[in-house]
Amino acid sequence: MFKQMKLVAGQVYRTKIKTPTFWLTVLTPLLLPIIGLIIGFVIAKTSDHSPARLAVVDNTALVQTLKTGKVLDAKISEVADVKTAKQKILDEKLDGYLVKEDGKYTLVAGTDSTTKFNETTVKTALSQIELAEKASHLKLTTEELVSLQTPANLTMKTLGKKGESSGGEAKNAANNAISVLISVVIFMLLMIYSNMLAQEIANEKSNRIMETLLAATSTKVQYFGKILGIGLLVLTHIVFYVVLGVVAAIVLKGNQMVESAKSMVGGVDMSFLLYAVLMLIVGLAAYLFLTAITASLVNDQSQVQQAIAPISYLSLVGYMAGIFGAEVPNNIVLKVLSYLPFVSPTFMPSRLALEISTSTEAYIALAIQLIALVLVAKFGERIYAKNVLSYSDEKIFKQLIRNLKK
Repeated sequence: MFKQMKLVAGQVYRTKIKTPTFWLTVLTPLLLPIIGLIIGFVIAKTSDHSPARLAVVDNTALVQTLKTGKVLDAKISEVADVKTAKQKILDEKLDGYLVKEDGKYTLVAGTDSTTKFNETTVKTALSQIELAEKASHLKLTTEELVSLQTPANLTMKTLGKKGESSGGEAKNAANNAISVLISVVIFMLLMIYSNMLAQEIANEKSNRIMETLLAATSTKVQYFGKILGIGLLVLTHIVFYVVLGVVAAIVLKGNQMVESAKSMVGGVDMSFLLYAVLMLIVGLAAYLFLTAITASLVNDQSQVQQAIAPISYLSLVGYMAGIFGAEVPNNIVLKVLSYLPFVSPTFMPSRLALEISTSTEAYIALAIQLIALVLVAKFGERIYAKNVLSYSDEKIFKQLIRNLKK
């Protein structure tokens, strides 16, 4: 039987992976980040990297300090008055001018200039100058000034039900980003492959191909073989993205978007990553078996969307609960939902990432989801066998209720 199952899985896998539709499906989600990278690359290559032209109004001491300290990436000059500075901006000879009056600074930038001033950078530079001047008045040595500017040595740790851990908000933010990514991946892959599986079954039923197939094999072989074949396609999809990500990290080293992604992955707790991947696998497998059950009730392609719509809505419950549940993490309804099969794969990782739930609770939810996977697989086998050759005109939901009663 296993040999026949492999044949069915191989046939589904080879048929789908050779089609342009499959690869278009795989590549389409990448279009947005690829376009972003291309636009960023073009802007970086075509942008004018020359330093900004900044004039200081009637303040020779400040001009000398800015030039000597090189605290600003700008070409510093001096003008006699504001009127002259404004005219030079309008004539596009300056990008901006800086005025100091009564201890307060005002920076005026030209709207037509291609070079912009970063308010935070300028404020930091001027603060350093002010600090140095105050230190001079107080007759502080360079060592004393450096000591005053040395930031506090702080180590962030978190204390929760699972104990104390290091990393603080950075680790939690990275874990939470991965949990959101897992939820998005589950939903995206579910949309793609549940539809693909449902269409495969509906096509064979509508064309009466299933009757020929079952003459040579059993419904059990067809049922598990199709799930295995679609599962291999999901694995190919994920591996393709992982390989592409590694290649991008090597080839585009230094790119801001790539470096941000690497920073996020680098801050992830590996034990959390392992849990998230396990939940992803078990959750997707359970959804595929659920899809096979509903797909066995359709008669033609027109009913496919009707069959998989409830499954799509179910996958959204956990994701939406994760988004809105952060405000009331100890709500009893949310706690129950985090253990509920088909909801926990997209909900529990976010609770674990924010350390609302412990590792023990998370793995209990995983175990419950695994049990649900086995039960749905066995139950689905019976439903699939009863309905794969049935061509009832009843609505899918009514057929499912009738099957549940038997």
